[in-house]
Amino acid sequence: MTNIEEILTDSGRATADMAVDIISQKPELFSEAYDLCMKQDGKMSMRAARVVWLVAEEMHALFKPYFSDMVYRLPELTHSSVKRCMLKILSVYDLSDQEELHGIIIDVCFSRVNDPEEEIAVRGYSLQVLERMIKIYPEVTGELMSALQLMIESGPDTLSRYAAKRLKRIQRTAIP
Repeated sequence: MTNIEEILTDSGRATADMAVDIISQKPELFSEAYDLCMKQDGKMSMRAARVVWLVAEEMHALFKPYFSDMVYRLPELTHSSVKRCMLKILSVYDLSDQEELHGIIIDVCFSRVNDPEEEIAVRGYSLQVLERMIKIYPEVTGELMSALQLMIESGPDTLSRYAAKRLKRIQRTAIP
């Protein structure tokens, strides 16, 4: 197999893991996976997004050169699987040395959280990222708490319960 499209024959975890293993042996294939992901074109982008997420999780050094590009492209992402995987990366990736990108990350996450048409998982990962960001920028805590309260009052049950847990955690840590 010589390219990522040949490897990603289905959307199963075993296939994604196999692709990550191959990328670990042939790192030059990662750029192809990243490009497929960012095309946001159907099933292949969904499959590639999962591979990008797994590579970011397991091989930070390989993903790091793509991080800024990913953040700059966050506002234009429309494919739900791609959005979900990129936000999942942000929910665990070390953001401390990426200060110039924080504004974009915060804006995109608030946009996703406050969009009632957005997929629940995308909104959930956006909340996780924002919860991480308020540790760096406590001044956005009030805005996040308001968004959480709105989700509790008007969101789907699953998201409402999730938002309630997040709000309680933030309230516990925000009280001196």
